[in-house]
Amino acid sequence: MKKVFVVILNYNGFDETKNCLESLMKEDYSAIIPVIVDNNSPDGSGSRLKVDFPDLTVILNDFNWGYAGGMNTGARYALAQGADYVVYVNNDAEFGGNTISQMVLTAEKDVKTGIVSPKVLYLDEREKIYCAGSRYNFWRCGNVSLGKGKLASENCNEESYISHAEGACLLIKREVFEKCGFMSEFYFMYFEDLDYSLRVGEHFRIKYTPTAVMYHQSGAGKSFEQYSKLYHYYFTRNRFIIFRNHSFFEKIYVILYSAAITKLKSFAIVKGASDKISTLKAIWGGYFTGLGYITGFNKIESDKPLIKEDI
Repeated sequence: MKKVFVVILNYNGFDETKNCLESLMKEDYSAIIPVIVDNNSPDGSGSRLKVDFPDLTVILNDFNWGYAGGMNTGARYALAQGADYVVYVNNDAEFGGNTISQMVLTAEKDVKTGIVSPKVLYLDEREKIYCAGSRYNFWRCGNVSLGKGKLASENCNEESYISHAEGACLLIKREVFEKCGFMSEFYFMYFEDLDYSLRVGEHFRIKYTPTAVMYHQSGAGKSFEQYSKLYHYYFTRNRFIIFRNHSFFEKIYVILYSAAITKLKSFAIVKGASDKISTLKAIWGGYFTGLGYITGFNKIESDKPLIKEDI
């Protein structure tokens, strides 16, 4: 049986991580090895997890390396231990009982399949889809989650090839890491999964399977006015970063699209956000910082996360 290492990333989320881990323990696949990676949580939740789960691998990072950096830490450990597959999963997720086995089954059907994406439903509205795979769409300057908000029982019930695997949960074959490397860490959060999917898609297929079901809390919020300041800053900034190497005319389109969507989100923030001023500062800070990257005034010198400390 193929060994599946499941990397759960923790940051100030003891209860969520514990819930995710407990749901993982109920999965029907017997060759699961959990790996918890703590991104230097200030609240000490990483140390608590290490004490509460002494028989599991809990890696305590000495720095907050963001989503990609934390997940990559776990993946490097897993590969060194002989992993056949590595699952990246957010800690605010729950497994459905046969999620892992169904993803492995899908991956094993086709040697060209490198990543498998499950059907992810909302944790608090379990009849509705959070994402049923995702597709890259240049004209939307990013990815479009499939089936979002629709009834799970009636929609997205066929396997399909997709161009983007959402970071909430994805199963990755060992061969993908060997051929394509790891996720880029400079994004810190948001767009690293799209960047990785596009790179992997040049060599492997990415497949969505509806038979693997799990649940996700969607911590950033469900509407523009609810989204966190972290989301608004990094999502806005990183949209520019992912297109920084595109053609001049494509960059112009991204700049114009980003201006329009940032204005639209700003109207929603003014209308309904609880902390309007700081949220507007975050989204427009992300816009102008990202503008520097896409125009070449800001440079990416290394893979170290590009972090804004004062959000």
